[in-house]
This record gives sequence, C-alpha cells and structure tokens, in this order.
Amino acid sequence: AMLDIDLDDEMLGAGMPCGGSMRVYIEPVLPHPRLWIMGHGRVAESLCLLGDMMGLRVIVNDPSVDWEKYPQANRLITDDIDYTQLQPEACDYVIIATQHKGDHESIKRALASDAGYIALIASRKRSGLVLDYLREEGLPEDEVARVMAPSGLDLGARSPEEIALCVISEIVLVRRGGSGLRMRDKLQQQAASLTAAQG
Repeated sequence: AMLDIDLDDEMLGAGMPCGGSMRVYIEPVLPHPRLWIMGHGRVAESLCLLGDMMGLRVIVNDPSVDWEKYPQANRLITDDIDYTQLQPEACDYVIIATQHKGDHESIKRALASDAGYIALIASRKRSGLVLDYLREEGLPEDEVARVMAPSGLDLGARSPEEIALCVISEIVLVRRGGSGLRMRDKLQQQAASLTAAQG
C-alpha cells in the first residue's frame, strides 16, 4: 500500500520544516502461523504433513520423535518434558496428540498462552475426562471451552490419516472463517436467500 504524507501539515502530516510531500510504500509483515504438535504417532505424522501443505510452520514437541518421521517439520523439540517450550502466539494452532501421557500438562500450558486454537486428539470419553480434570483444577468454563475436544470436523474418519484431515479441516475452518457446510449446500442456501430477498 502507498501512503502519501504531507510534510507541511503539522496536524495530519509530519510537520517537517523542509516542507514538501513524501510517498511511502508500506508492506505489512504478519506473523507466520505455526502448528504446534504435542506428541507423536501416525496422527501426528499426518498432521505434520498436512500442516506443512497448508502453509503452516510446523513444530513437533515430543521426546520420542525423530526427523525421519517428520521431514516437513520446521522444528523438532525433544527435550521439553514439562512443555515450557510450548509458547504459541494468537495466530498459532496447538494440537495435543500425547496419547494420554501429557494431555493435562500440555493443555494447561497451551491455555496459559494466547493460542488461537487448541485441540485434543482423543476419544469422546478421554476428552471428557481431560475437560473434567481442567474444571477440577479450577479453570473457568470459558478457558475449558477453548479446548476443542474431541477435535476435528465430523467426516466419519477412521484411519489416523483421516483423523488428521478432520483436525486440519477444522483449523482451515477457524483460520478462514468458513461455514463447515458442503459447497453445494452453501450455494443452495445462498440461492434460496437471494430468491427470498427478491420476492
């Protein structure tokens, strides 16, 4: 974007004694969203691949992972037992896939951050237990509600790869502000709304 500055105007410009005008080119540099994957396994591996494909900087945090299984990762953290290196920003996404071994602590750490999306990969039963634990720890309900558990869109997933796709789909929904509807259904809704408005 171009910005014109009047160097003579002391109120709206720069108020420079030299006078004149200046044209400044402004290009915003926004933070690059990161995908923090806490844990390992086939779901985590697929999340890493899909996250990279979606243009996210992928960080995998787990003591038992290796680069060979996460070639798309931008960073691999293997020495963070207490999750202190988990420091997401508001534009970041955190997925807890610790397979029950660090669910509680990693979620509490994620909730202490400004992360824009926090998800738990777990069954409905396990998700309920973790959310109840957070409530028992005294976390307010609005904080507990930040955790997407169970996570992902309902696509009928069965395999680890399909589960990862469901979670990444939810991230795209959050990131881009989508409706979650099938495109055909959305277009039919829009057409029906337009017809109703016209007549």
